[in-house]
Amino acid sequence: MMPAASRPFRYFTPWLAVLTVAWGCAVALGFDHPRAVVAAHWELFLVGIAGGFIGNLTAIGGGVVFIPVLLLVYRVDPVSALKLSFVTQAVGMTSGASGWIQRGDVPKVALKWTAPSLFVGASLATFVLHPSAMLVKMVFGPVSILAGLATLATLRRRTSRGEVPARAHLPLLLLSVVGGLISGWVAIGEGEIVAASCMLFYGLSANRAIGLGVVLLSINSIFLGLMYTFVLGGVPWEMAAFTCLGVLWGGRLAPFLAQRMSLRGIKMAFAVIAIVDGALIAVQALRHVLG
Repeated sequence: MMPAASRPFRYFTPWLAVLTVAWGCAVALGFDHPRAVVAAHWELFLVGIAGGFIGNLTAIGGGVVFIPVLLLVYRVDPVSALKLSFVTQAVGMTSGASGWIQRGDVPKVALKWTAPSLFVGASLATFVLHPSAMLVKMVFGPVSILAGLATLATLRRRTSRGEVPARAHLPLLLLSVVGGLISGWVAIGEGEIVAASCMLFYGLSANRAIGLGVVLLSINSIFLGLMYTFVLGGVPWEMAAFTCLGVLWGGRLAPFLAQRMSLRGIKMAFAVIAIVDGALIAVQALRHVLG
């Protein structure tokens, strides 16, 4: 089955401006010293743009940017970095997902089989097998490296299906549980695991596979972001405020640029970034274990 033609969409919409104004009001009213907060963390807005773009371009998730930057540059503890990634991705992946949905690049049949099961994995990771500082570091490195390698592998495949075949339904359901579990620990994995599998094993077209992965990671991030905001707590909001604004604007860049240019080279570069990020965190975790 050939995929339907993607529908064009514009990058800027009035709600982007409305949400940006709302963000400004929230910062002004929500912090005791808003000017000091802006002066201390404004550059995280740029980090958010990069994370939103990368996450929505490959379905890896913005955590591939946020967690290494927060751990290696800002020296944030791994669990706080994880929580920040979830609330930020809840904004950024949803911003991007709206673009992929608007383009008509989300396969509904595959979504029906994968969306419910991701909650099982995400809930296990959050409430049963709780993420710890060492677990985040130990899992993030290998997952980031594998996500980068999977992205490189998909660049070589020519795919054209608009929906996955019936034989893919049960494997995708199980993969989504695993992806939800991994994402609950390191904020990445759900989207890339499902998207890469759909392309490599079932011939789903690249744009529709990425659209599916982005929507799944958006759902996962909203769920876990709400859990950490209203139930479990611990989100570093003075930093998350700026990454959230960045991904709001960066999230729609991927589907917007995907309709105007070939992104093969950009995806290759981002795959290398994911591999390097994963290697750095893995080495750091190994040093901690040995030292």
